[in-house]
Amino acid sequence: MTILKSIEKLAVDVNPVLSAIIGGKARAVFLAGETVFYTTAGNYREVERYIPVLAAKRNLAAEDLYLALSMLPVIVCDVSFYSEKIKKAKQMIEGRDSDDVHLLALALKLNCPIWSNDKDFEKLEIEVYTTLDLLKDL
Repeated sequence: MTILKSIEKLAVDVNPVLSAIIGGKARAVFLAGETVFYTTAGNYREVERYIPVLAAKRNLAAEDLYLALSMLPVIVCDVSFYSEKIKKAKQMIEGRDSDDVHLLALALKLNCPIWSNDKDFEKLEIEVYTTLDLLKDL
């Protein structure tokens, strides 16, 4: 059994989403299997804010990237959904990137792994998969 086929839910960080909308390898992960993908509203807004920069860097039409984002199978969760897990997430990630608190809190609420290439999630008593981990057996 592949890793992805054994994962029911994944909390997705910003970088895999950005990779997927520009046609990167992360797109294959979103299209494989039955996994349900979740992210925070804050992460989704961060992706939206970064699209014009990414479009300019890659010489792509920003409209195409917004369209690709809208077509990704990602459920966007408001902070109210996972707010009771923020305190625990802050304690777990203390001394690391505070921007990651919300995604960690979402993963705790969903009781699921995180999909991120960010080193700040390592050794936090929660499963974390990189894009490479998930692509290995597709």
